[in-house]
Amino acid sequence: MGLKGYKTGAVKIIETQKINIKRPVIVEGFPGIGMIGTASMMYLVRELKMDLCGYIVSDRFPPLVTIHDGIPLPPVRIYKSEKYNLIVILSEFAIPLRAVNEVCSDIIEWAAEKNARVLYTLGGIDMKVPEEDIDRVFATATTPETKKIIEREGITVIKEGITTGVTGVLLSLGYVKNFPVISLLTPSRPLTVDLLSAAAVLKTFTKLENIPVSVEKLIEEGMKIEVMLKEIFKNAKTVGEKYKKLEEYTQTYR
Repeated sequence: MGLKGYKTGAVKIIETQKINIKRPVIVEGFPGIGMIGTASMMYLVRELKMDLCGYIVSDRFPPLVTIHDGIPLPPVRIYKSEKYNLIVILSEFAIPLRAVNEVCSDIIEWAAEKNARVLYTLGGIDMKVPEEDIDRVFATATTPETKKIIEREGITVIKEGITTGVTGVLLSLGYVKNFPVISLLTPSRPLTVDLLSAAAVLKTFTKLENIPVSVEKLIEEGMKIEVMLKEIFKNAKTVGEKYKKLEEYTQTYR
């Protein structure tokens, strides 16, 4: 299996398969409020039977691997679908704060190298809304063209506010570099994994890009995904804490 490393610094984007997609749509789902991004992208990858084509690694990531169907996999993975002209980047653990800027910068550069038509970022937003608006999707975009897309579809544009983490940095870099980024966000319930909100934001994305995926099974089979993500999230946190203590211990006795 051929490996292509995009960068040689602290963060590396590794391609394990050639990505022959012209003007792809790239969508990322990283952990955040309600694990909305990760849950929606794991479901999309499964429903479209997308091919694993790469991963992202960094010496700033916690030392862990996730196991699915008996196969050990990098926790930050890249999938492709030539049929739907789509690339998905998903992570099963929260990117450490010290690595966020570099990860986002590399994703933007990599997306530009792929001549991506647009980069979507999906996630949750911490805001109080009436119960009837709990699954309402809000959006913001970085270029005049992408703003027209969300306005044309009648999606509520975020006029004022603050967005942090991977989503916030991707939006900031997209604006500065005039790269098309669309962020789709929905309020999250006070749950570790909010699958109803994940279904809402995924439904909006698939409608925008005309991808034939029903979100009904995401809700119906949600408990399986919820249990799996809770376990991964808990283990990632535990491993990170143990590794930090080990580093401190070994530094003391050098």
